[in-house]
Amino acid sequence: MIPAAYKRVLGSRGVAVPLAGVTINRLAIAAQPLSTILLVRGSTGSFAAAGLVLACYSLAAAGSLPVQGRLIDRIGQTSVIAVVTVVNALAFGALIPLASADAPLAAMALAGTVAGLSTPPLGSAMRSLWKGLVPDPDLRQAAFTLDAVAIDVAWILGPTMAAVVIAAGSPSAALAVCVSLTLLGSVVFAGSAASRAWRGTPAHERGSSPLRSPGVLVLMGAALGVGIMVGAIEISITAFASDHGAAELGGTLVAIQAVGSVAGGLWFGARDWKRPVGDRLPAVALVFAISIVPLVGVPSVGVAFPLMALSGVGLAPTIAVIYLLLDSLAPPGTAVEATGWVLTAIIIGAAVGNGAAGVAVTVASAHLGLVVGLIGGFVTLGAAWLGRHSLRSAGRELVPEAEPAR
Repeated sequence: MIPAAYKRVLGSRGVAVPLAGVTINRLAIAAQPLSTILLVRGSTGSFAAAGLVLACYSLAAAGSLPVQGRLIDRIGQTSVIAVVTVVNALAFGALIPLASADAPLAAMALAGTVAGLSTPPLGSAMRSLWKGLVPDPDLRQAAFTLDAVAIDVAWILGPTMAAVVIAAGSPSAALAVCVSLTLLGSVVFAGSAASRAWRGTPAHERGSSPLRSPGVLVLMGAALGVGIMVGAIEISITAFASDHGAAELGGTLVAIQAVGSVAGGLWFGARDWKRPVGDRLPAVALVFAISIVPLVGVPSVGVAFPLMALSGVGLAPTIAVIYLLLDSLAPPGTAVEATGWVLTAIIIGAAVGNGAAGVAVTVASAHLGLVVGLIGGFVTLGAAWLGRHSLRSAGRELVPEAEPAR
């Protein structure tokens, strides 16, 4: 049975179409890494080359999202989404014949970079719509939680979808499916009434850069820790499974963490919390950090399954509260750009977590790599606790909107 809070969110006027569009787009994004890695590896025979192309894509996406967000804040969503979606489809579309023709690695890396620079910012755009679609700030927590849970679901289903297409066809076919889903998701989202009607704040009403807001910097620090945790545990638990002769279960264990996040998020978002929203991030960040502790000493693959689920229970609630607070912390007229900076912090954190855990696993053990993930959890907790005064002042600004939902 669907909790009442989620029914109210999903039943709000104008929510269904943009939410469907961003969900389709997220499936494509989640399926792209596996499709790209196997495509490039098949061409070059090297996972290192495949990792380079994927790194170019990820770093370019991290750098472009705030820029795209600033453009959306100034000229609206439709035109920006339309242009970057076409460029993104052409870049990924070019990667397929380049790989088939055994083109130089530099050419494939360039295609990956352009694809990253043109990643459609549908997630950031959707989060900027929630304030208008769900004016009640208490109900908006359920909206942001639903948004965070949808990401986890995409990262469970997306790679699975890619694996099925690859098994039935090829990595080229899987990447082609990703391109098709990206186009479809962007058309559905940008064509929605809510997206077309959304307007940024006029120039004379805009605030300063979101990077000048102490509260936004606190949220970026918390998001950085989330990225470190996710990136480090992804590498480390895969290495742990391999060390125990069960390499094929690495992906399943990562998916189990996402399942735990979905469960924790759905429970959290359906509750009517009395604690002020400004006080919630330190609280959920504490759960987020503590839930990782047992995983560091995981003794076997069998025990890893429940401990991975446990390590995910605070993930979606933490992300949901970060974006709920960003609603009031972002200076006027910078909502989408601020969201882009938080996403960039998560992506950079994941890259740091991947790299640091990779070194830890190589020179010591998978357990040391899991310690890196735990450090990420405490980075989030530390940022939330040290910046709690900025978060409390922002939380008091979250009052119901007078205007109707679009």
